[in-house]
Amino acid sequence: MPRKIPRFQDLGFGTKIIKAGERLIKQDGSFNIIRKGNMSTNVYQSLINMSSWKFLGYTLLFLIVSNSIFAGLFLMIGIEQLNGIPEGSIVSDFLYAFFFSVQTFTTVGYGAISPHSISANFIASICATIGLGVFAITTGLFFARFSRPRSHVAFSKQAIITPYQDVTSFQCRLVNTRTHNIINIEAQMSLTWLKETSKGTFVRKYSKLKLEREKLDLFPMNWTLVHPITENSPLFGKTNDDLKKMHAEFLLMTIGYDESYNQKIHSNTSYIYSEIKTGVKFKQMYFLSEDGPTKLYLDDLSALIPLEE
Repeated sequence: MPRKIPRFQDLGFGTKIIKAGERLIKQDGSFNIIRKGNMSTNVYQSLINMSSWKFLGYTLLFLIVSNSIFAGLFLMIGIEQLNGIPEGSIVSDFLYAFFFSVQTFTTVGYGAISPHSISANFIASICATIGLGVFAITTGLFFARFSRPRSHVAFSKQAIITPYQDVTSFQCRLVNTRTHNIINIEAQMSLTWLKETSKGTFVRKYSKLKLEREKLDLFPMNWTLVHPITENSPLFGKTNDDLKKMHAEFLLMTIGYDESYNQKIHSNTSYIYSEIKTGVKFKQMYFLSEDGPTKLYLDDLSALIPLEE
């Protein structure tokens, strides 16, 4: 006898996250979980995953701080240990030492300034050695960041409950915002909500929502995910007020194969009850051209129009 699949399927969040109004997955796809305590830290992984502007900022800050330290060391042993620096104030001495450190750190070595004592040559040697290692690591980080597969699948800001064929349906829309090809893309949608038990406590429930179509072989256009609300659907007979009382959240997960990266990519998002609209439908995103290819307007991903139109 085949094993019966439970109707309420835990996706990995458990059943005890019962805070009202707290979504499990943010709209950007990240989990709404803050880790505390004795965590395993990995500087390399952190530098790979942080935003581009933050990564550039940390890189620039490290270069400024490290070269300032070497400039301070040159001042400590005496600025006269460096040839080619004119007499001046402590500020100008520091700036000349800082620029010499940058030139040594980057192995540019213009030659206008040079060390002539053992101590100055020793500091310059350490500066050049560290500079070679830092730029080798930074180059590897830049390559790893640019070569890391990223999903550029965008989701509509809102989901809708709208008529579909002979029934009502829950719909949301997604599109590939880049020109590279994504093939064999699959989607999965689940509903999670809070249910009150006989003891007056709450427990989190899950149910997978059956989609009209769960896979596309090719993904050149937009894709509207449709869950028909039939008698077998957990949404059957539910109103907007019911979804609000349930603190319903719709979890959406996609996975596909990106031909540019030659790797699988995935995207997540979620919709809570306040992000669901009724009495509307999605505006058509593509239009046929008489003298050219079909035009797909990405800016209309979240555009809604009244049902009468």
